[in-house]
Amino acid sequence: LCGAVDPETGSWVGGAMTVVQTGDVLDRGNNSLGVLRALWRLQAEAEAAGGELVLLLGNHELMNMQGKVHYVHKAELAAEGGAGAWKRRMQPTVGDLGAALLRHDAAAVRGGGACRTLFVHAGVRLSVAERFGSVERLNEAVRAQIAARGDGDLLDPREGPLWWRGYARPRQAFRREEQACTEVQAALGALDPSARRMAVGHNIVPWVSSRCGGTLALLDVGMSSAYGGLPAAWRCDVGEEGEARTAALYYHGAATRGPVRSVSPPPELCDACSRFTPAGGGGDRAEAARQENAAHDCHEYCPPERMEL
Repeated sequence: LCGAVDPETGSWVGGAMTVVQTGDVLDRGNNSLGVLRALWRLQAEAEAAGGELVLLLGNHELMNMQGKVHYVHKAELAAEGGAGAWKRRMQPTVGDLGAALLRHDAAAVRGGGACRTLFVHAGVRLSVAERFGSVERLNEAVRAQIAARGDGDLLDPREGPLWWRGYARPRQAFRREEQACTEVQAALGALDPSARRMAVGHNIVPWVSSRCGGTLALLDVGMSSAYGGLPAAWRCDVGEEGEARTAALYYHGAATRGPVRSVSPPPELCDACSRFTPAGGGGDRAEAARQENAAHDCHEYCPPERMEL
């Protein structure tokens, strides 16, 4: 989608490009380890070419390092020798896979100028941002908590940065969306004042989109085939006048090597939801299911007053 990987060979061709993957590679079908190993290979190739592939931790990587295997595909568990063998390999201090995952950061700031962005799997609360004051210290603390016991307040399944849903779904945590937006901006200021936005996964939305006037970018569209999804990406380039030129990138239809469709800028989530009417899949069951899921997600994420239905 972004031209970083050759679709025929699977090799890095992005040169000095920076690509960020926001976590949750594991627990996505029966070959998640194969995908993870391919990403590690691409990471090394990117570094050799002067580029960077940033691989962040998601809550599913965390759960596997904590010994929680209930989301792992049964066939993948069996191929690795069963649940016991899987758990041993995922131990963060002595397991080969766990130790490799522990090198992944929880958050990263990348991009320059108007594209400077804090990437994190779910979201960093203001209290956490103020407590640590920098992305580096936050990453060190998350890594230490995983290595020490596999638990701790930063790993909390409600408010930890690998779990927090309150920014993407402000009705769950705030009286008004404006309160969530105020906290996003304040958290960015406390953690890295140079960052213009926070970009998160974890919350599956119908389209790559935004909230809070673009201060929150929502990237997770359930693109894994385990969800029946299609590839998508978010891109930011600095324009001639220093402005951020953001775009959501998709393949046309179900093609994975066809023309790329660009939506620039990505829509504000609830504005797009208010205009969305499922049109059916035209005989394509997968597309019909995606449209049905989109309608459901819109009602989950957006208050009734934002939905013109």
